[in-house]
Amino acid sequence: MTQGETVMAGDLDPQTRPNGRQRKAGDTRRAEIIAAALELLHEVGPGGTTTTAIARRIGMAQGSLFRHFPTKRAMWEALLDSLSQRIAPPVQEALNGAGSPMARLRRVMHTWLGLAESIPALSSLMFSREVLADSPDMRSLLAERLQRPHRIYCALIREGIAAGEVAPETDVERVGWILSGMKHSLVMRWTLLDRTMDMHADLDVMLDTIIAGMSPR
Repeated sequence: MTQGETVMAGDLDPQTRPNGRQRKAGDTRRAEIIAAALELLHEVGPGGTTTTAIARRIGMAQGSLFRHFPTKRAMWEALLDSLSQRIAPPVQEALNGAGSPMARLRRVMHTWLGLAESIPALSSLMFSREVLADSPDMRSLLAERLQRPHRIYCALIREGIAAGEVAPETDVERVGWILSGMKHSLVMRWTLLDRTMDMHADLDVMLDTIIAGMSPR
C-alpha cells in the first residue's frame, strides 16, 4: 500500500473484521457478567447469585449467559481470575516496597485488609459454604488462591531470618498459616459486625505480638 491510500472496510479480510468485533463484544459481555455477579454477591450473598439473577441484572436471557460461560464453574473461575487481577498489583507494590522484611509483611497484610474493605464480594466468597456446595470444584479453586498469601508470608519470614530479624528456629510454614488464619478471622469479624470494626488497628496489635515472638533471643 502506498502512502496516502486509505484502508476501507471492504479492504479488510471479511473473517478478521467480524471476528475482531465479536471478540470485543464477547469480552465486554463477559466483563459485564462478572461485574453483575460481584454486585450480587455483595447484595444478596452467594445463594442469590444465580445465573437467572445475573442475567436479569444485565438485561440478557439466561440462555445467552451460557454462550459466554458454558458452565457455572467457568463463570466462577473467571470471577476469581478477575478478582486476582485486581488484588495482585497493590499486593505486589506493597511487597516490593522499601523496608525490612517484617515491615513489608505488615504492609502486605494491611493491603489485603484494605482490598477486603474495597471489594465487599471478597468476604462473601471467602466464607461461603453455599458457593462450595453449589460448585464442588470451587473448593480447589479457592484453596489454590488462598495458598498464595501463605507463600508470600513464608517468603518474607525467610527473608527476615536471612536478615537476622527473625529467629532461625522459627517454624516458617506454621507461622505462615497462623498469619493466613489471622487475616481471615479479622475479615470475618469485620463482616459479622456489619463492617464497623477497625481491622487495621487489631492487625497491628496481633502482628506486634507475633513479630516479637519471632525475634531472635
